[in-house]
Amino acid sequence: MLERLEVKNLATLPEAVLEPGPGLTVLTGETGTGKSILVGALGLLLGAKADPGLIRPGAEALLVTAWVDGRPYSRRVTPARSVPRVDGEVVTLAELQQALEPRLTLHTQHAALALTRKSRHRATLDRLVDAEVREAYEAAYRRWSALEEELARLEARVAERERRLDVLRFQLNEIEQAAPQAGELEALEAEARRLGHTDELMRHLGALLDLLAESEENALDRLRTAGRELGQAARLTPELEPLAADLEAAEAALAAVVREAEAYAANLEADPERLEAVQRRIAELQRLERKYGGDLAAVLAFADELRREIAELEGAEDRLEALRAQRQAAGERLEAAAAALSEARERAAAELGPRVEAELRALGMPRARFSARVDRLPRPQPHGADEVRFLFAASPDLEAAPVEKAASGGELSRIMLALALHTGTDAPTVIFDEVDVGIGGEVAVAVAERLARLAGERQVIVVTHLAQIAAAAGVHYRVVREGTSARLERLEGEARVRELARMLSGSYSETALEHARELLEP
Repeated sequence: MLERLEVKNLATLPEAVLEPGPGLTVLTGETGTGKSILVGALGLLLGAKADPGLIRPGAEALLVTAWVDGRPYSRRVTPARSVPRVDGEVVTLAELQQALEPRLTLHTQHAALALTRKSRHRATLDRLVDAEVREAYEAAYRRWSALEEELARLEARVAERERRLDVLRFQLNEIEQAAPQAGELEALEAEARRLGHTDELMRHLGALLDLLAESEENALDRLRTAGRELGQAARLTPELEPLAADLEAAEAALAAVVREAEAYAANLEADPERLEAVQRRIAELQRLERKYGGDLAAVLAFADELRREIAELEGAEDRLEALRAQRQAAGERLEAAAAALSEARERAAAELGPRVEAELRALGMPRARFSARVDRLPRPQPHGADEVRFLFAASPDLEAAPVEKAASGGELSRIMLALALHTGTDAPTVIFDEVDVGIGGEVAVAVAERLARLAGERQVIVVTHLAQIAAAAGVHYRVVREGTSARLERLEGEARVRELARMLSGSYSETALEHARELLEP
């Protein structure tokens, strides 16, 4: 719920803090003090136009911040721009509005948000519809919609299938004819380096073999001679035996190097044709990499994807036939679910109209007519195949029209109060302004009772000029005008009694004070 509202430099308010309670909170004040400014502040957070004229004269910017469930939602307005934030992060105004709308519902003369959009009419009526009926429709719609999308995608692909298949087959044939192997390019590049330096390799290997084994005083002969000498010495003293063993191992290792170098040199010969063939193969593989992937592994993966798509397109007719059958069955289930949902909505609409009219009579609108009309749409939508409209006429001699066009600001607020009492509200916090316009006496008591009843389930904030409504609140704030400024103060105890007395009679007479105390008695 709304835990705190801070306002800075908004119209006549230099600074104000509102901390509403969990039940009913009221804002009162003399006419012209600007009681509705705080409601307007919430409107700014819900997407209302940021008129630079709202900025307090002499201030650079106005700032509105609401804390809801521990999170701050704010909007800073300057003459040049508006900056919305959620949790300190800059967002778009639409994102701020979308974040707050599920938490706050605002009903004022200019912003009865729950009644000015058709989707809200449907959502309000649907609170009286069995959730299983709605969920069954939504599941059927999701299934049907998914099949529609898949069918449309496949039909579009089939329409260009032959052209696409030609391209896919050409690409796959190009890869398959080349028959690349994973790791092949690296091996070929190594072979090309070897073939490209045959003469140099033979020269180096010849010099190596000459030094190790072929010259008159080669390393291998010298090592063998040294080994014999060390062996003779080791027979004279055992301490030299490890050295003799090491030298013998060194001789064996050197002999192995000589044998492998001789074998490599024996097989080493210039082969220009093989070098040319290897270079051609490298160029072919590198072209495939550039065309179909960053490396041969990616080329091979692309070939697998080509085979999959070719198989899908070649079997598209069978898949199309199966999808059409599935869509037909899903469409029939959707139609049945839509009919069940429409019937449930029509029953709910038939019940809702008389209930709301009864509430409106108690709320000072004895001749008002209200009804909910359910019309079928030509195509199913995510939330049903119906359009729901609330119709209203202030008296029997007027033709019923959409409620957002036919009702005044005060009437809209009372209609919303009546609806909230019978359908509940999506938002945990509901704000009313002008709900008490043009009423008094017993009607004021009835409105107060209903606001208090709603406040038993929701946080309710009301701007009011009626003492009967103010007395029903758990938290009471007053807006006080001081010259060109206004301030907000929380009233308790005798200060609240005096405010109720002023609202009752415009004076602080003992009679008015006594009457105010009577209103506050449990």
